[in-house]
Amino acid sequence: MKPIADGRSKAAARQLAQGEAPRRAWAAPSSARRRRGLLLTAHLVVLLALIVESGWLYARLAASTAARSREREARLMSMDAVAAAISHEAGQPLSAAILNAQAGLNWLTRARPDREKAVKALRATVDDGQRTFDVIRSIRAMFASGPIVSTEFSLNDLVNETVLLLATELAASKVSLQLALDEALPPIQANRVQMQRVLINLITNAIESMGATRARSRRLMISSARLDDREVLLEVSDTGTGIGPAEVGQIFEAFFTTKETGTGLGLSLCRTIIEEHGGRLWASTGEKHGAIFHVQLPQSRSLGTASASMQ
Repeated sequence: MKPIADGRSKAAARQLAQGEAPRRAWAAPSSARRRRGLLLTAHLVVLLALIVESGWLYARLAASTAARSREREARLMSMDAVAAAISHEAGQPLSAAILNAQAGLNWLTRARPDREKAVKALRATVDDGQRTFDVIRSIRAMFASGPIVSTEFSLNDLVNETVLLLATELAASKVSLQLALDEALPPIQANRVQMQRVLINLITNAIESMGATRARSRRLMISSARLDDREVLLEVSDTGTGIGPAEVGQIFEAFFTTKETGTGLGLSLCRTIIEEHGGRLWASTGEKHGAIFHVQLPQSRSLGTASASMQ
């Protein structure tokens, strides 16, 4: 060992004599140390890969769980909406069917039965049952994915038919009806049952609103007009309690209601129906009292095509 040390000392002395700084000799790392370093690096890479993979899997699991939760909530909301819509929309024709059936029984159980009036009341009951079936079918079509079954018809004829159906309610609430229908109104292309549900909702809401008034006359006015070569306008106005400023932007939202026993779906369904037919539905306050509901609809496509071909 000593000669080696002397040799190193002589080499250092020689470097100093030549003006160079003595260089220290470093031993090369052993192969075992290199293997341990490579193994540690490999373990770190694998660990990082596992952490990234676990994070990605947890993110996918969380997203999948959230999607299932949203799907379940949407499905439950849809079921609630369908149930509430059926309860709301089918209530009117079912109530009319019960009243007509009771009237028919009263005519038959009198001391002097009136067969003619009893038959008339029972036929009205059958018509109400058919209307109930049509309402349920139209609600089912609204929540189903598929094209709307539409026909061409006169909106004025539908208004006259609807007010005739509600004549009993109008008379019972002492509401005077005024019609200002444009005789030259072009036909529309729509689902007749759904359009009638919109009219019944708007008229029924107007009757209920005017039922809360005492100091002024109850007047319901329905008007129709042609806007241009493409659209028609229907307006339903009343002299009821009107719409508060804070309610104007909310009355068409689902489940929003100002009635104690309301479902909050009537106007929401009305707007959905109108918009699915390419139209618009909005509300405004009356000049003095009440509210005005505006329904804007496109006229029949066949009529528009015919006028375009004539040009």
